[in-house]
Amino acid sequence: MSMYRPSLKSGWSLILLFLFAVGLYVLAQSSYVHIKTDNYEEKVQAARLMQTYMDSLKAELKATGYEFDPIDDPFHTGLIGTRLSSITTDRGLLSDKQAALNPNLAAIFVEEFKKERLSEGDHIAVGISGSNPAVNLALYAAISVLKLNPAVITAVSSASYGANREDYTWLDIEAVLKKKRLIDFSSSYASLGGKDDLAIGLSDNGLASLRDAMTRNGVPLLLGSTLEENVSLREAAYKELLPEGQRYRMFVNIGGGLANVGSEPNSRLIPEGINHKLAEKEFEKQGIMMVMARQNVPVLHVRRIQRWARKYEVASTQEKIPTPGEGPAFSSRKHNVTIASICLALLVAAIVVVIVFDRHDRRFMANIVDPDEEL
Repeated sequence: MSMYRPSLKSGWSLILLFLFAVGLYVLAQSSYVHIKTDNYEEKVQAARLMQTYMDSLKAELKATGYEFDPIDDPFHTGLIGTRLSSITTDRGLLSDKQAALNPNLAAIFVEEFKKERLSEGDHIAVGISGSNPAVNLALYAAISVLKLNPAVITAVSSASYGANREDYTWLDIEAVLKKKRLIDFSSSYASLGGKDDLAIGLSDNGLASLRDAMTRNGVPLLLGSTLEENVSLREAAYKELLPEGQRYRMFVNIGGGLANVGSEPNSRLIPEGINHKLAEKEFEKQGIMMVMARQNVPVLHVRRIQRWARKYEVASTQEKIPTPGEGPAFSSRKHNVTIASICLALLVAAIVVVIVFDRHDRRFMANIVDPDEEL
């Protein structure tokens, strides 16, 4: 009777197989690929351009001896204004202005423009104010990267913590960027903003400061006697700014400027994002966005920037300004399925090899006669 004597070879083969499996697991677990989102290149370019805007403005302000608020504006951007000034029209949330100090916000506008299939040379109408200059920068970066043709009208006054310093309004910010050749467009017209787009409630000094800002930056004033007149003046201005034979592919509204939205309730009730059916709704007061909607122009309404930042996964922390072009809005990191599949195939092959050789050893050992048995 023959007897199989176990060899140390089987034990070592299992140990080696175990170590090989662990090595393959570590390799598969640590192998990632970066999946780029749609419009990746344009979004990264826009984010980097917005960062360039912010860096240039900061350098310019430093050179002029501008005093940054170390608490409200810890990154020394100059894009956070004061709580009160002579050109402050209403209350604004400091958290909104701080959340907008994020170059990756530019990706939001690239994505929204691409949804409407906007392309180089397309004309868009833009209505903004001085209330959140960082959001304006994000918009301008996207416009520049996609090479759109904007017709911009700005309500120069501002809510708290916006571009509400008398000597540093949104028009002044545009002027710096234009001087440095970072933008080739700017506001074509300006209004006072605030209540009824007439800055009702501001002091004479405040009104004078708004006019001075327009004068030193060479931007004409749109001024009627009522909100309705101001809306009509804007309509005429946008028509004048549009080349003959062209049409606006979108109207972009940032914030709650009354000449744009018609009333504060309208600003809250109009869905944020791209609106195609605004003309079908009834509004007690009409703003220029309703006029555009009746002309079959899609309306992009952006009011609560923190919600947009969360939606697009570009929300920032208060610790530092985010790195341009990084985050889920641009690319996502996923395990490399190819590497994992190769590791699995190698492991299966190794197991098969061990089984085959183990069976071969068993058969070989079974044929060996134990010398003790023949005695």
